[in-house]
Amino acid sequence: MQKIKERREKVSLYLRKNKTEIEIAEILGVSRQTIVRDVAYLKRLSPTWIDGLAKDGFVFEFKLALEKIKENGSRLESLYDETKDGWQKIAIIKAIGQNEKLYIELLGETPTIRALKQAIKTAKESHVQES
Repeated sequence: MQKIKERREKVSLYLRKNKTEIEIAEILGVSRQTIVRDVAYLKRLSPTWIDGLAKDGFVFEFKLALEKIKENGSRLESLYDETKDGWQKIAIIKAIGQNEKLYIELLGETPTIRALKQAIKTAKESHVQES
């Protein structure tokens, strides 16, 4: 059972690296049909995993964080429009840029990607504990 679990973790990893089922089968030294079954299992497992994220409120918290960053950007733009001082305008433009950078970085950590990273970390930790 542990070998199957480890193989499926590897299959998941290779899928994220855009490997085909045939390539994964060759890398792992198993039949393509085994990989097809593993992929089907992983697909069945994913809705449960996504539901768990939703139950934990992660998606909601992520949405709130994005909204706060947008609100901050709007406030900075208002400050820019209100000020007459050139140096303050420069500082506000810099802050707007940092705010936009944060927004883009957070988008790069969408709930699915972040949760996937957490799931991998958790799996690795549990694998170490089992050893």
